[in-house]
Amino acid sequence: QDRIRAFHNVCRHRNLKLVDQPGHCSGLITCPYHRWSYDLEGGLRLAPYFGGEKTSLPDGFRLEDNGLEEILCRTFHDWVFVNLDADAPDFESFIAPLRRQLGSFKPDEFVPVAAIEFGEIRCNWKLLMENFIEPYHVQFVHKTTTSQPLEDHIVVIDGHCLGSAVELTSEQQRGASPDTLGVSSRYLALFPNLVLGLYHPDQLGVHLNQPLSADATAQKRVIYLHRDSDHSEAAVDPIRQLWEKVHREDHNICERLQEGRQSDVAGPGGLLSPHWEASVRRFQELVADALRPVVDPAL
Repeated sequence: QDRIRAFHNVCRHRNLKLVDQPGHCSGLITCPYHRWSYDLEGGLRLAPYFGGEKTSLPDGFRLEDNGLEEILCRTFHDWVFVNLDADAPDFESFIAPLRRQLGSFKPDEFVPVAAIEFGEIRCNWKLLMENFIEPYHVQFVHKTTTSQPLEDHIVVIDGHCLGSAVELTSEQQRGASPDTLGVSSRYLALFPNLVLGLYHPDQLGVHLNQPLSADATAQKRVIYLHRDSDHSEAAVDPIRQLWEKVHREDHNICERLQEGRQSDVAGPGGLLSPHWEASVRRFQELVADALRPVVDPAL
């Protein structure tokens, strides 16, 4: 009751994909193959003719034992986290590094004011993550959209929460170029693919990199403002336009990264700055750790 739950989108009868388009399910989720029907708590309500007659059931078969398989699901602010691993660590330990890095930011005081759908980006999701968590590229790739000197950044490595932060003086913020991001900020990524940015004093941004294939990713950004800020279209539209530019700059770079990785000379993986890209190294270690049991189940 009063919580979000998640289930595998698979009928328990013959394993058909139940829902094939996003949308609202009212009442029952019904399999189009043999009309098995489930309520919104995952319970199997109907299995017509499964035992021969319309409402009969085979001996020993009980509806209550054959509901949808539930997935671990938790919420933090208005973000929903799911994990297919039934043995996943406790959610509070998972979210703890992000809580620490949020500092004085209180997500419950922020409300969504705009969303940007970027569609498909032609690169692997991990390249987008690596790009976000290192500040090394900012002064070069975003030289017309940000006013945050590289030397004022620090790298953030807090377990599986990675990224960077920049603290600007009042003088630096006043002197920032118009229509650029020129405020103190924290750029945080929670492994594997959630990205969160904090922009003082009143803006928060969240985006998700959703893998579509080995060389394609879907991305969506939601812009939040403090509940006491100006939420008018005149205030929100410049913010939306700025983030569209920033993301497009990143997309262009990451798509070129994807193309470059096809070269034979890219086999060794390139080089990383031990100062500015330590967070990228940590991200790659987390990826390797996640894949290792699959590659070698004996580990």
